[in-house]
Amino acid sequence: MSSDHEWAMAEVRRQDDVERKWLGGATQNRPSFAEAEILDRQGVPSCHAWKIPAGEVPPHLSATQALRRWQAGACAMCSARPTRLLVDHCHRSGLIRGLLCTSCNTAEGLQDAPSFVAYRSRPPTVLLGMEEQYGSAWDGFGRTPADQAVRNASHVDAAEALFGEITSRFRSAT
Repeated sequence: MSSDHEWAMAEVRRQDDVERKWLGGATQNRPSFAEAEILDRQGVPSCHAWKIPAGEVPPHLSATQALRRWQAGACAMCSARPTRLLVDHCHRSGLIRGLLCTSCNTAEGLQDAPSFVAYRSRPPTVLLGMEEQYGSAWDGFGRTPADQAVRNASHVDAAEALFGEITSRFRSAT
């Protein structure tokens, strides 16, 4: 075995130890999906009931990597454990907020329920004291407000055309 390979394996073990120490027991004793429903009715996203790791996020982790470790496969809103979580981000600032299941990610963009408002004001990245930009400059973050307004208007026009077509089919079917 080469010394480079041995060094790489030792570095992976060291980083794993650092992450385990940072997380401690933060991923244990979390609300179940049923308990998260009760929290939701009280206006509290599930992640606000989770233990926050002590100390600084290990420097070798990006915000998304730290979220994946801390969330441990659980949706920040409902505690569901789907096969995959989506990276939720603010469409105005482009900042990553947390990891959500498909249902919560869709609902987050459409609802102003108290639990979603609380999630947006203190998302998992804020709880962990992190900030990370979603995507790249090609995604439009950093555009002038006028450019963004034109882009948003074209997206609204496209969505209305798509949903108008779909809803008219439902109306004619009834």
